[in-house]
Amino acid sequence: MKGIRLRHLAFTGPTIEPAKLNFVNGLNIIYGASNTGKSFASEAILFMLGAVKKLPENDEIKPYDAVWLGVTLGEEGDFTLYRPIAGGNLKLFPGLISSHPTGKAEVLKWRHKEKAIDTASYRILKALGLHDRWIVRNAGSGEKEQLSIRVLAKYAVVGEEDIMSKRSPVLLSGNHPDRTLEQNLFKLLLTGQDDAAIVTIPTQTERVAAKAGKLELIDDMLAQLDRQLEEESRDRTEAERQLSELEANGTITSAELQTVQAALDQCAAERRGAVDHRQSLTTRAAELDITLERFIKLQAIYSSDLDRLHSIEEGGSLLAAMSERDCPVCGAPPSAQKHLHAVEEIATTHNAAAAEARKIEREQRELSHVIDSLGLEALALAASISSLDDDIEEFDRNALGLRPAEATLRLSFEAFNTRRAELGKVIELHKWRETLAARRAAIDAASTKSDRDSLPVGPDSSTVFSFGETIKEVLTAWGFPDADKVQFDPKANDITVAGKARDANGKGVRAVLHAAFNVAMAIHCIDNGLPHPGFIVLDTPLLTYREPLKSRHGELSDDEKALKASSLAEKFYRHLASLEGKLQVIVLENSDPPADIEDIAFIEVFTGVLGEGRYGLLSVRGRGQPARGAS
Repeated sequence: MKGIRLRHLAFTGPTIEPAKLNFVNGLNIIYGASNTGKSFASEAILFMLGAVKKLPENDEIKPYDAVWLGVTLGEEGDFTLYRPIAGGNLKLFPGLISSHPTGKAEVLKWRHKEKAIDTASYRILKALGLHDRWIVRNAGSGEKEQLSIRVLAKYAVVGEEDIMSKRSPVLLSGNHPDRTLEQNLFKLLLTGQDDAAIVTIPTQTERVAAKAGKLELIDDMLAQLDRQLEEESRDRTEAERQLSELEANGTITSAELQTVQAALDQCAAERRGAVDHRQSLTTRAAELDITLERFIKLQAIYSSDLDRLHSIEEGGSLLAAMSERDCPVCGAPPSAQKHLHAVEEIATTHNAAAAEARKIEREQRELSHVIDSLGLEALALAASISSLDDDIEEFDRNALGLRPAEATLRLSFEAFNTRRAELGKVIELHKWRETLAARRAAIDAASTKSDRDSLPVGPDSSTVFSFGETIKEVLTAWGFPDADKVQFDPKANDITVAGKARDANGKGVRAVLHAAFNVAMAIHCIDNGLPHPGFIVLDTPLLTYREPLKSRHGELSDDEKALKASSLAEKFYRHLASLEGKLQVIVLENSDPPADIEDIAFIEVFTGVLGEGRYGLLSVRGRGQPARGAS
């Protein structure tokens, strides 16, 4: 099954018996006296679908605090929508219930919000396959609105005032800003095509406002620039002339400053080189002083060693000379003398000492030459260091001489830069003002008209003609007079009969034609596999069968009298009953239905009389009669 089927509408309260109205798949007829709650039932259905914010106020509803609407959501199965009488968000329970269950419910916000998936509108439209459809509401800009149950509801629930209204069933709101939206909704239902692919551009009003905003912003910027330029007497030409002269003088000053700076840099570089060289020479001189000091100490060691060796050499010579003589102490001859060391050993020691002395003498002479050489190098280093000190002082004197000229030229160059910046700022202000003025002129001259033609609105003529044929078939099945002359006027978006517009007829005829429009729309959608709510609630479609003296709608017009004399009522109900496999229809009427249709419809009677059957939709306190069918 596609679409939605209503299963029951129930009202509950803490101190009153529930009031419940059941529905079947096919034709449902609820008829009876006025002011028994029939129209309130249609309002309650809209309330439970999230199409309206609140219920109409009346005394009968005060004892109740909740409404329950049992529904079958297509292939998803049976659910029950719960909503407090006071309004607000809804709850969706699985299964068909009319009292508070223990299971977990899905909370649904009553107000539709684009792209939100936690609203009653989204949940119901999803069951219909219409949950992500977009409709253009402004043909000029392509501004779109996501389809909501509030907009779609008029194709499912038609109230008493609407069904007899002179307004087009397509343009039922009567609001001119909504005409494009309503016509494109009509197209969506007839073709299944929405406007999601349309590219939105700014509206004419938005473009005019944007242009005005840009001009206002530029005017503010121009005013600010003018205030800044008021303090400056020079125009752009004079400022550019002064800047040109300043640049010429500045070039000379810059060149002179560069020359002096180059001389200072050269002087500093040479001084730095001299200081570095002096440092290396000073380091070398210090190293020489340490080396000379060590060599002098070595020379003293050599002299001490020579003195020792010379003593050994002289002692050896003396002992060797005395070895062939009598002992000077005892007078013993050489042959009688005994010595600890042989004469040969003394000679060897003497010779060794002499050889070592000669070696040290050579090394001492070499060391003396080295000391002399290092001394000369130290003197040369001292002379070089002294010369570098003189050079450094000369560099310092030269730099000191260049400093005043450099300082003067630098001050002149800084003054030049300051002056150039001031003149440059004045010129830039003039340039920016000219740019803004040109930009303002271009914006002011630009057209706010869109380059894109207005988008087509509503369905094409062939689709409208085909729909008109469906209306003709419905009215023919109902036995409507001149049904073969019925057409759907695409300009008026309404039905004509033999060239006569629907709004030119009496209330009863307008009501029948409006009902035919809604039934034909359902048949067209279902037969072509297009989304449709799957049910229709028609409030007083057979108004023409009213009793003039009892009805608040007054005397019958001539066309209503002709219609009443026909057999339309019975054919109307039989045709609606034949749609059972396609469509659920709920008819709310004041007049009794023909007796012959009792077997093909589920009928509920509101007597409006206490003690005679069901009084009305709700229990009537103080009259002793609760609503029949309460459970």
